[in-house]
Amino acid sequence: MPKPEQVIVVVEECGTTMETARLLAEAGVLGAWDAVVAVRQRGGRGQLRRPWISSPGNLHVSMVMPAPPLDGPWREASADLLPLIAGYVFVEALEPLGFRIEIKWPNDLLRNGRKVGGMLIEERNGLVVLGLGLNVVESPADGLMREDHSVSAGILGIAAPWGGPLALCEVLVNRGRNVYATLFDELEPARFLSAVTSRLAWHGRRVHVTEEGQDSYQAEITGLSPKGGLVLRRAGREVVLYSGSIIPL
Repeated sequence: MPKPEQVIVVVEECGTTMETARLLAEAGVLGAWDAVVAVRQRGGRGQLRRPWISSPGNLHVSMVMPAPPLDGPWREASADLLPLIAGYVFVEALEPLGFRIEIKWPNDLLRNGRKVGGMLIEERNGLVVLGLGLNVVESPADGLMREDHSVSAGILGIAAPWGGPLALCEVLVNRGRNVYATLFDELEPARFLSAVTSRLAWHGRRVHVTEEGQDSYQAEITGLSPKGGLVLRRAGREVVLYSGSIIPL
């Protein structure tokens, strides 16, 4: 029996949609751009493995990402830039819905200065799974955020009727697939990085930077490196951040 053109598995509850999507992909149930949507997750994860609150009515989805090109100008860059590629794809997919979204490096989505979503990418044995969480109808109150949070949470605020999380998932996957294909057809890595930089939160502003195991410092965001790191101007010299957190000043 032929596989349907697109598979979206809906579950009422799971540990994480990423774990469920990976198991189904390894079993041959899910292919590229197929997805798992959960009403709620018991163990949602965000940046640095921090808990992600998974409220019913918000979108909790994980999808199997197709393999990036392994030839042409993207041959050397696609693996390093995959997190930024994912961010760009879904920022562009949200644009036609009326949302101007910024990318908070490396994997958060901001609207009007507030965090409305986050992404997590895991690659294992050649299988890439992208987890995406969007605060569609609810977000944590400011008073419930961690003391060290970089930005407050917010919601997308989609006007009714909008069809619910599953309808939003279908729109994002279909549009995301088109953006992904166009990206590799029309943009070389350098032009892609310029496009992402135009969507980068706090570009040109000073931020407080915390690197794991190192002292924190202040710097100005100036762009992105060819390997996807955040380029900063610190004390008159250029440095590249590959892992850490940033807070606007």
